[in-house]
This record gives sequence, C-alpha cells and structure tokens, in this order.
Amino acid sequence: MLPFLRLDDGVALPKFRQVQDQLRAAILQGHLRAGTRLPASRILAGELGLSRQTLVRVLENLKAEGYLEARQGAGTFVSAALPRAAPKLRMTPASDDPPAAPRLSRIGTLSRAVSAEIGPMERKPFLPNQPALDRFPFAIWRKCWNAATRNGKAMGYGDVAGELVLRQRIAEYLAVHRRDPCDPEQIVITPGGHAAFTLAALALADPGDDIWFEDPGPVTTSNLFRTLGLNLCLVDVDADGMDVAVAMARYPHARLAFVMPSRHHPLGVTLSLPRRLALLEWARANDAWIIEDDYDSEFRYDGAPLPSMRSIDSHGRVIYAGSFSKALYPGIRVGYLVLPQPLVGAFRNLSGLIHRSVPVETQLALAEFIGGGHFASHLRRMRSLYAERRAAFIDAASVSLSGRARIDCSESGLNALAWLTDGVKDSAAHRAILDAGLQCYPLSDYTIATSRPAALILGYAGVPAERMRPYLSRLAEALSRL
Repeated sequence: MLPFLRLDDGVALPKFRQVQDQLRAAILQGHLRAGTRLPASRILAGELGLSRQTLVRVLENLKAEGYLEARQGAGTFVSAALPRAAPKLRMTPASDDPPAAPRLSRIGTLSRAVSAEIGPMERKPFLPNQPALDRFPFAIWRKCWNAATRNGKAMGYGDVAGELVLRQRIAEYLAVHRRDPCDPEQIVITPGGHAAFTLAALALADPGDDIWFEDPGPVTTSNLFRTLGLNLCLVDVDADGMDVAVAMARYPHARLAFVMPSRHHPLGVTLSLPRRLALLEWARANDAWIIEDDYDSEFRYDGAPLPSMRSIDSHGRVIYAGSFSKALYPGIRVGYLVLPQPLVGAFRNLSGLIHRSVPVETQLALAEFIGGGHFASHLRRMRSLYAERRAAFIDAASVSLSGRARIDCSESGLNALAWLTDGVKDSAAHRAILDAGLQCYPLSDYTIATSRPAALILGYAGVPAERMRPYLSRLAEALSRL
C-alpha cells in the first residue's frame, strides 16, 4: 500500500525506527503530500508484519514532530500545515561535481584556510611539549577533586571571571614563585592558553589591525590571529629574542605584540632585558598592548624562573597569559590572564559572553591542589626530574646523533633542537622518525617567512632517562636511511 516502506532485518536499527524514518523521508521528499490520508494502523501494521501497538507508537511520534495529524473519525493524515509541494531532498549527488562550499562568515572562511593541528599528537617518545605524565600525582589530584566536588558545590554556573578561590591561589603563586604580585580581581580564568589569546585579540584589536609575531613561532597561534583577521607583522628572532628595533622601524603603529620573553618556542631563547624595556616603551608611546605568553617558565634548570615582563611594566601595557598545560597536563584546559586594572571589566564580560565559565569542578579541584601545597611540590619534583632527563638526553644525543645533528638544549623548557647536517630536510627527517615509532616536529612547520636551517624539535621531558639512549639510537638509525 505504501511501496516505499521496506523493513530490513539485516540492520541494527529497530523496525519501528525504520518505519518512522522512512515515513518522515517520504513526507519531506514529497511522496506523501500534505493532506494525504494514511492507511489504517491495523492494515498498515499487518502489511509490515508489526504489532499495531508498535505502529501506533510510530504515528504518535510523527504527530509530535508535526508531520502527521489525527482527524476525529477520519483517520491519520499528513499535516495540512506542511507545504502542498514539499521540496524534494536530493539523496544522491546529481553529478560527480563536488558540492558547493557553504557560505561562511569572514572568520569561518579564514579558519577553513588554516589548520588547528600542528601534526600527529600520539604519545610517542620525543613528543614536544609533553610533560612527564607518568609522574603526575593522580592519587592526590583525585583527593583534591573529591574534596572540591563534595556535596554538589561545583554543580552550578561559575563566576565568569573564574572562581575567586582559584584566582586567589594563582595570585599567591605568582607573588611567591614568579615575583609578580597582583590582585585576584586582575585575573580572568580561561579554558586554556589559546582562549586567553583569543580574548585579548578580540578585546584589543579590530580585523585589519597589525600584530607583531615572532618568526618562527607557534603554528596554531599564528593561525588563530590570522583567522581573527589580524595582520601578522613577522619579526625575526635571534639569540636575544624578538628583534624589537626592527619591529619598531617596520611596524611602528601595530596594535598588539605577541611575545614569549621567558622562553621562545621553538628556539628556546630568552628576550634580553634591553629589548624588554624597549618593547615596553614602544607599547607605552604608541598606546599598544603586549600579550606575554609565559607557557612553561616554571621549568628552568639553572637558577630560579626569570621574572615576567609584567613584573617590570610600570605603565600597564602587558597582558600576561599563563596556563597549566605544561606544569600539570594538557587536558586540564585551564589558563588565565593577568590584566591591567582598566581592562578587567571588558575582559570579564567578554569571557562570560564567549565561554560562560571554565568547568567549576576543575577550577575548585585545581584551587585545592594549589592551596594544599601540592602544585609547588609537584613543580619541584618535575624540575629535578626534567633536569635529570635533560642531562640524559644531552649525554645520549652527543653520541647517537654525532655527525648527524647539532644539539641545542636551552636551560629551560621541555624541548631541545637538533640542527640537521648534510643537507637533510627536516620534513623528510620528520616522516622517517614517525615511521620509526618516535615523534618530533620539524622547525620548518614553525617558520613563516624567515628561512632557517633544517632542525627537529624533540621533547625530552616525557622520556624516562634510562630509555633515552635506545630511543635516540633508533632516531639516529632513521636519519641514517635518508
């Protein structure tokens, strides 16, 4: 009676769902037009081999969705409120031509042209920026989580700026360990570092504005700013960090400067004090803003962590961005901004409009973890562990990679650079190392305009010291085949 209804015993979908979906599709495709009367449920159920109760359930569901209507004493009809000639849905392409691209906003169009990925992220030896997850204090973290979420106190909406207790703990940590005191009200919690950069760009710059950006620099961050419509003003990086003098000469009227002064990624250099002061003076004189990305400054192996740029900013031009992705684990997705007081209101409101809040239970657990002294203890243990793994890496690499690469391992951070010799391209080396079951990133992926020698970024922090030599031997063997 309704030839388009076909039940298939070979599919996992329940029969009532098959009938329901096929009736809905028949209405949308115009096979059953508005006002068409359906066969009686008893007859249709018999034809399909279903119980009448099951078919009635199907019809009631479609009535609730607005496709069918019941008329007293007359039966069930396709809803008269639907168009008399419903547009047919093309179930298969009419030709081999690819479908037309959807119409997107400017930001949507820009985002489609870039990538949010830097490369394969499998947890293999030498994955860059990877903390020692095997040494994370899971039992303590679980206790903090349980204490923070007891009695349902973390089940409501949170403060749009972040939970006050977490902001207080971060302020205490910055004052004691980074020599950078601030008021908790100056802090806005964000879902990770990139969310912090996004807030700063949206609040302080318009599409078409210029932003200084170090070249080489983090791929996803440069893609973020491009997607937001900012013009990347690329600035070379040398042994003293960003070349501020060149940037001032070429791009004096930029609105923003994005900089990693404590440890540049991926080159590992530190912005010198004269350049920090010059950058601060440029921002003051030009009513510009500095986004300071302080992503892993906790891990310095020759003395205390360097003071932040914000700590010497006397004119309130620095927006300090930190996160817990390297200090704890990447999946925690908690970052924060420390703002000049005049910016707090705008950033707080914008954060609430975009993110509402970071999950409250995560914030409260982190506050418990920091307040109980566990965060500081964990950092001390990790600094000692990473110093040991760094020494093991340097020792093993000096043997395994001799003649194939020159190792550059800065006194802070989680990564090292291996500058390749013999004209080997880092992209080819990257593929060979992946095939060998290891990980790395090619420096060329971070380079935007400035040509650099070939190099590999190798993360040593996540590799046990006793495994460093065999893994580096495997890496050297992969390079030998190029």
